[in-house]
Amino acid sequence: MTNLRAQFNQLTDLLIQTQCYWRPVAFHHLQLPWMAQHPLLVTRLFALTPHQVEQLARDHSALLDYVALDISGVQELTQLSHLLPLKQHTLADVTPHFYSGMPGRKWQQINAFAASCSDSQLPLLEWCAGKSYLGFYLQHLYKAQVTALEWDADLVLQANNRAQQSNINLHSHQVDVLSSRATNFIQQQQQIVALHACGELHERLLKLGVEHKTQQLHIAPCCYHKRQHDEYQPLSQQGKQANLSLNKAELHTAVMETVTAGATVQRQRKRLQSMRLGFDCLQRDINNSDTFLDLPSLPAKWARASFREFCLHCATIKDLTLPAVVDWGHYQALGEQRFNQVSAIDLVRFLFRRPIEVWLALDRALLLQEQGYAVQVGTFCPSHITPRNILIQAHLASN
Repeated sequence: MTNLRAQFNQLTDLLIQTQCYWRPVAFHHLQLPWMAQHPLLVTRLFALTPHQVEQLARDHSALLDYVALDISGVQELTQLSHLLPLKQHTLADVTPHFYSGMPGRKWQQINAFAASCSDSQLPLLEWCAGKSYLGFYLQHLYKAQVTALEWDADLVLQANNRAQQSNINLHSHQVDVLSSRATNFIQQQQQIVALHACGELHERLLKLGVEHKTQQLHIAPCCYHKRQHDEYQPLSQQGKQANLSLNKAELHTAVMETVTAGATVQRQRKRLQSMRLGFDCLQRDINNSDTFLDLPSLPAKWARASFREFCLHCATIKDLTLPAVVDWGHYQALGEQRFNQVSAIDLVRFLFRRPIEVWLALDRALLLQEQGYAVQVGTFCPSHITPRNILIQAHLASN
């Protein structure tokens, strides 16, 4: 069995040693600190075509081969952040009608997650359940009583209607899991499951589970950066003693890897980011500043706007007065050039996505271990089904 404490300590040390590569966000800076130390690597990265950059961003092994020799510690980090697949049980087949209406990849995730859970005969609680597809499937498999908690009233209604139509012992409740009301649903003799509960939502579950000494927890964390405070507060005592601080931007690095989006979404993303960078070049010149000007997320419809319309809108948002005459073509071209450069430079930061994510998962696992749980951390499905494939399993011995 992997020594989680030792693995966590080694990851901590190496992440601290390599922090100059993963802390700065290329989108915000014209020059990153490490670039002066690796001029040949920068030249090689800038020589990549956009297609090659996209391929390397999706293929960690190829990216490692391309960059690792230039950066000390990356090979060791990759090895330390490799997690083994967890044992899976053979599940009874279900007809396609059972998961009709469910996106195919979502069904694959649920099926793999369920195969990693055990038939404990305990009542089930599904945390941040959505339409409670997972709870519905686990109830079908194990005939256990399922309680589901979900904030969205419409999703709660859909889950309860489906349960009633199928005569399934599942009851969904509209609950903000960050509220005190959520405590009422936590029991000691219970198995709690959470598939991709975001940030503070799954952290809340961990704290309540420990407080109530819940027998079993199966948690696949997601979106660690979705939280109220900018600075991350480690959950475990060992994490609190580690000299590694993380802010929201650095937490977001852990979940930047996604299953490839459709061509339309990719085009919209590229155009929006290119225009944002073009506007940033413009505002730097106007303000005579070398500081990045952050903007709120903009709807995809702005990808259809002209560059001039986009900049005028951004200027309004930031209360910035633009000159009467602007060479829009010049700044649009600068934005496109910056996008290609940023995409290439960001490949270095991408090497640290998984190590940071595993460090965060181990912090959660160590919290449980420190409270007397037997804990396993591994993967419940291949990354092409979901890159957020880490599962934390925790069992507390019965009294």
